[in-house]
Amino acid sequence: MGNDKDTGPAGAHPSCTLVLASENPQHLASFYGHLFNCTLPSPVTGSRSATLSLPMGMALVLYRPSHQRPQPRQHGRLALCLKCTNLEITCQRAMALGAHILEPMVQEPFGREQWLLDPEGNRLLLWQT
Repeated sequence: MGNDKDTGPAGAHPSCTLVLASENPQHLASFYGHLFNCTLPSPVTGSRSATLSLPMGMALVLYRPSHQRPQPRQHGRLALCLKCTNLEITCQRAMALGAHILEPMVQEPFGREQWLLDPEGNRLLLWQT
């Protein structure tokens, strides 16, 4: 595969971007921007998407799906997980921003976790080692 751009020299590898369908991308971008404590994108009137540059070098793209290709809500096995240094404070901040508790906080062998729903009902796991 000599011509494959993703296996070329350093810097040519793909980057990781998270994509999340949203009914209101600007509102959900505000929720995650405040939760991640990162710079919020400038609102663009009529825009169908918003992109957050996350502190760990990744991006979170929130977009409004096309009516021709709707994205139904899913409760599958994939969810956004945020590693926290203080689970209680991060959970309180998320709830103040519009999240709701999905399951009680639990202690697991790998750390403590708290399952939430973001303001649009997407599953969100807060985790502290």
